[in-house]
Amino acid sequence: MKRLVRLMCAALAALAVSCANADPANAIMRLLNSQASGSVRGFTQAAEEVAAEAKKGRPVYAYVLALISRMPSPPPAARIDEATRRKYLDGCRDKIKKLANEKNNSMAWYLLSLENNDRDLLHRAADAGNVQAMNAWGTYLVTRAVGGTSDTNEVNRILGVAHDYFKAAAGQGDANGLYNLGMCHLRGLGTPPDDQSAFNCFRSAAEKEHPEAINNIGLFFREGRVVEKDLELSTKWFEKSASYDNAYGQFNFALALQNGEGVAQDEARAADLLSKSAAGDCVEAIDAYGVALWKGRGVKENPEAAFRYFLRAAEAGYPPAMENLSTCYRLGKGVKADERRSLEWKIRSRAARGDRNAQAWLQQNAKKK
Repeated sequence: MKRLVRLMCAALAALAVSCANADPANAIMRLLNSQASGSVRGFTQAAEEVAAEAKKGRPVYAYVLALISRMPSPPPAARIDEATRRKYLDGCRDKIKKLANEKNNSMAWYLLSLENNDRDLLHRAADAGNVQAMNAWGTYLVTRAVGGTSDTNEVNRILGVAHDYFKAAAGQGDANGLYNLGMCHLRGLGTPPDDQSAFNCFRSAAEKEHPEAINNIGLFFREGRVVEKDLELSTKWFEKSASYDNAYGQFNFALALQNGEGVAQDEARAADLLSKSAAGDCVEAIDAYGVALWKGRGVKENPEAAFRYFLRAAEAGYPPAMENLSTCYRLGKGVKADERRSLEWKIRSRAARGDRNAQAWLQQNAKKK
């Protein structure tokens, strides 16, 4: 293992020994990493292992399980009541704080940042060498840059710092760091766009079973970027990503099945995958499953259900879904016909794509309401 990975394992070992005289918490590492990588299957399995250790009376496992239980949709093994959550958190918090303050334990700082949703602690954990914190802090910086100031120099500065955190994590062989660095190269975040460097990062992360990197390799082969276009190979990558229950892998594999690209056409299987991907909040899949319901492709035609999926994706800001909503209102299919709403959603779709006239129309009409 690389140096920082060894340090992380040592950090977890110190936590486990301090709280329960246990061995290094590999299940906790897999839990945290699989959550960030989009491996639903891996996250669920790791949560089961952590929960089993928590029931044995190992405080650090119980503490981490309690943190995961506060997610909007935690895995089944992490669904605990509030009293149990407080008990688990209280049982190890003081020792974790002691490790953080007296030993500058990077994992301890990271776990405390999760409990308190504290960006200062997250930053401290990242600077102390915790790979998960590096990735989380870098992601926060990207979000801040994209949605914050319009000062180009400041945006570029922040993106450059984020890129450096991802690069540091990737340099230690961390799969999430490699993936995030690949996204920087792909989108030109803090570094000039470079498809070859992006592909290399994704390939390295894919070798470490990172589901979203695996999905991105499929996209490169589907589009013929850097590599020769190969639909059969791209579909195999999508299928592998989907095997981790990753929503984006499921979506792209579904598209391949729906259109018979690189694989035998199977609309029923495609619809099932779109439904699962939609449940994982992939907005493209939410809209695509609505289309399947609208047209009866691989699933029984259901305009009313299709409308609900279009609405969900449209409210998430996805322009194609807004156009589909406009069509529903115009035709009165799945919802009562309403020309006014049809027009509004059509204009909203254009505004979401950057049409200034459409944006001005929406602002003007919002003032009238």
